[in-house]
Amino acid sequence: MRYEGFTVEDVRRSLDEGAGSNPWDSGESFLREIDPEDMGETALVYARAAGEARGAGELAKLSDRLAADSGARDGVSFVEAEERLEETGRGLAGRGEGLSEVVDNLRLSMADAVDTRAAVRSCLHDEDGLYATTRRHIAEARRQWEQSRDAELCVPDDLPERIVEFHKQAAVDDARAIGERISDAIGSYRLRLFARAGELLDQGYDVTDGALDLWLTPENARYVAQGVRAELWRARENPEGVDPEFMLRNLEQLRAIVERARTSCDGWGVTPEEYGYLDAFYEEVGGGKAFTRLGWLLERRDELGLEPGDQGRLTAVTEAFADGVLTAYGRDTVRMPESLADLFRVYKGREDQSWWFDFERFGEVMGHASAKPSRRMVEDLVSTAVVSYRSQHLNTGSEGVLHAALLNPEEAGDVIPGYREPWADRRLAEARAE
Repeated sequence: MRYEGFTVEDVRRSLDEGAGSNPWDSGESFLREIDPEDMGETALVYARAAGEARGAGELAKLSDRLAADSGARDGVSFVEAEERLEETGRGLAGRGEGLSEVVDNLRLSMADAVDTRAAVRSCLHDEDGLYATTRRHIAEARRQWEQSRDAELCVPDDLPERIVEFHKQAAVDDARAIGERISDAIGSYRLRLFARAGELLDQGYDVTDGALDLWLTPENARYVAQGVRAELWRARENPEGVDPEFMLRNLEQLRAIVERARTSCDGWGVTPEEYGYLDAFYEEVGGGKAFTRLGWLLERRDELGLEPGDQGRLTAVTEAFADGVLTAYGRDTVRMPESLADLFRVYKGREDQSWWFDFERFGEVMGHASAKPSRRMVEDLVSTAVVSYRSQHLNTGSEGVLHAALLNPEEAGDVIPGYREPWADRRLAEARAE
């Protein structure tokens, strides 16, 4: 009779096979997301920038520049840096530019991130944390087996397996409970973080334009994408209950990235961090399926009974979806989610007639775009639009897709004539005449 026991990896695998997140993955990922030393440096940057800035917008740009110019670490802890920033904020009170409130909101955001990281680390590494608790269950299983064996009693053949199963399940249950605490801590933090983003926006500070990049992590992109995805999927069951305001609020960072790119010198001023945010968002929101769900809603918007304000918000959500794609993709160095790329593959319509319904809804969304696509994206859009038009003249998806290509009339004017398609030539002429 042989006792083989179980390992931490066995517990992790059991968690992966069940429902809920794996606390080893989610917890350690969050520890990597928040760096207290970086946060301390950032707090010092804002303390310096706030002394020179003349408003919230200038504070964002100046902090970004100072962070880029800063050299080695100052060796100051976050606690010390936070105290300096708090003192700076107090000194700004009464200047009448709203900087004191902005600085305080930024300080609270950083402190919240560091505090939440400490709470998550405690869940993982304290005496009653995930690692120690799992090790105790493993040790207790071995101790019970050794006591049973040494007692020289008649031991059932399956006793080792029963001992392992009992203690492994106890370890899984404890890990799941700790995982829930970690998820609650991180989820609550992200809710507070995005609430502060809205407050900062109202105060004139663009969270995508400063040294503090808490809002632009891929993890935060996935968090807001989950909310948007849930709303779109829920709306399929209850379209009249759709909440455009909720979706639009979750798209604030995406819209800010698009606007920054729109106003950049080359028309695509997207940093690697911003691209990472956009790509993570489109992966998590459901890729092409999210576009078809949104397009399905748009087909029924007149039946939804939305107030004028919500009608406008639904339009803004649609513009953001379309513009984000044109901003993120269409470069040789990036690749869009597969389910989104499928909507550019007209041959799919020959294999599955339902593809045409999805394409029509995709075109409905892209028809709301306003961002300028790259040359590569123009080529893909024109090819998709023309081939789909030739395949199904009555499919309105072609119109929306070609509209997106014509937002870069110079490149579209170079690409479209090669297809010798009168419909596309006519649309190009109309776009040039506007």
